[in-house]
Amino acid sequence: MEEQKKRMCHELARLVESALIDEVELAPKPGLVDPFNTGAHTDMDHQLFLLSAKTLTPYFEEMAQAAWLTPMTQTLRESIAAIGRRAEVAMLAATKGINTHKGAIWALGLFVSAVSSQYSRKQALFFPEIFSDIKTLVSFEDRQTTVDDSSHGARVKRTYGGLGAFGEAAAGYPHVQIALADFYGREERSTTQKRLHMLLAIIASLEDTCILYRSDKAVLSRMQHLAGLANQSKLPNQAFTELHTFCLTQQVSPGGSADLLAASLFLLSLEDKVTPPILIHRIHIHPIEKK
Repeated sequence: MEEQKKRMCHELARLVESALIDEVELAPKPGLVDPFNTGAHTDMDHQLFLLSAKTLTPYFEEMAQAAWLTPMTQTLRESIAAIGRRAEVAMLAATKGINTHKGAIWALGLFVSAVSSQYSRKQALFFPEIFSDIKTLVSFEDRQTTVDDSSHGARVKRTYGGLGAFGEAAAGYPHVQIALADFYGREERSTTQKRLHMLLAIIASLEDTCILYRSDKAVLSRMQHLAGLANQSKLPNQAFTELHTFCLTQQVSPGGSADLLAASLFLLSLEDKVTPPILIHRIHIHPIEKK
């Protein structure tokens, strides 16, 4: 059992790393860094994201190990949070202070923990239960830290309300479910096309705090509208081009959407990259209507 734990947790962490790399290498993305341009960013590029992703891998493995054979409890919540804080310190040290993956540490830390917990206890994965387990996990308070009211997310929440990163997790990651529904429901052979459509599905619905922090509700609404239009037909299309141009002229980047895309790619990778194969149950992944 100990050997299985070591092998499986290592593999899960590598899948998280691959998901982060797949996200940054997906191109072209509106306002986001890819291998060919830096989108709306002036302080980060493709190579910096690769360095950051690889820096974080040991911490995701540590989270998976902490969750192995462990149900969703207060103790696990605080263990994962402590590892996540150390991961953020390591990220900022590697990137010289640039926040490349803070949101991804939170989201993918929760997902890798829930997956490790469920697989180790049941030798199978049930996607709806992963989302439910995360809701349970974040319902426990992290007593070892204080809320940072100066963070970008906290400032946006005070101004505009909305879910934010914590609220998205507490709701069971509805926008990851939206992305998965788009993937499973789309008749398209191109992996790049399907992944871009997943991203657009997220942008079209998410109140992305990265956008709101650098702009306002009007800019967010315009981006959501263009993403929704672009997602209706094969890419590239006029709305997709307009969305790219709009991100650059407004200097906004849907970074929160990118984090959720990476989490979605991680879940998809479990279906065909894990050895030995996991029994996957992915029923009940249906589109969630925007309220």
